[in-house]
Amino acid sequence: MAFKHWPGVRDVRFSTKVGRFLRGARKRRPDLNWDEFLRVAKQFKQDDMGSFPERGFLYQLACDAPENAQVVEIGSWMGASTCFLAAGLKGPEARVYSVDNFQGLSLCGEDVAWYQRHFQKLGTNSTLDIFNANFAALGLSARAEPVVSDSVAAAEKLAAKRGTIDLMFVDGDHSYEGCRADIEAWLPHLRPGGVMAFHDFGSRASGVTQAIFETIKAGRFAEIVGVANTIIAFKV
Repeated sequence: MAFKHWPGVRDVRFSTKVGRFLRGARKRRPDLNWDEFLRVAKQFKQDDMGSFPERGFLYQLACDAPENAQVVEIGSWMGASTCFLAAGLKGPEARVYSVDNFQGLSLCGEDVAWYQRHFQKLGTNSTLDIFNANFAALGLSARAEPVVSDSVAAAEKLAAKRGTIDLMFVDGDHSYEGCRADIEAWLPHLRPGGVMAFHDFGSRASGVTQAIFETIKAGRFAEIVGVANTIIAFKV
């Protein structure tokens, strides 16, 4: 085990990084409950798939959503980003529809190899049970509804939600074709003024960036909401 992954060292690194982030976050948005963010962050302190600025931005987007907001996430893995979204929501009817096959299946070749390595370490071929366990541990199960499906098929399953979704986070298939298909399938589900956010904009996943730029050029986003590392969000 690498030195940085030793339990004591890992805890110190976590405390240092989250403390630094929260000092800035509390100054920028003193109106938000950052103690709730920290509670969720502690559940995922061994998870290095998302930075604190990115997860903080998702939490902020959820906090800024209307009461009883309806949220869709494309690509949930073990539920870390999903839990940050759910924790920021308010109202008894607020929901996150978590769309994933929970098997790491993707059209992007680099992602396939990455997921295969992680599934070998986990000793399972699905992360759905881990996803559910994380929500249960945080007492957030009532806000999550897993949709075990590929993205385009799930958009049809949730056709009744078209025009009603307040917030969407796209973090699924990182190929150009996959991201483009997600945009085409899910953009009609957002209500006017709703927010669509994307992960890995400007990163090595060049297909994601290309699909987003094409959508911007086509005038399908009303305005940019914000950027945090590789997450970018737009109003529609």
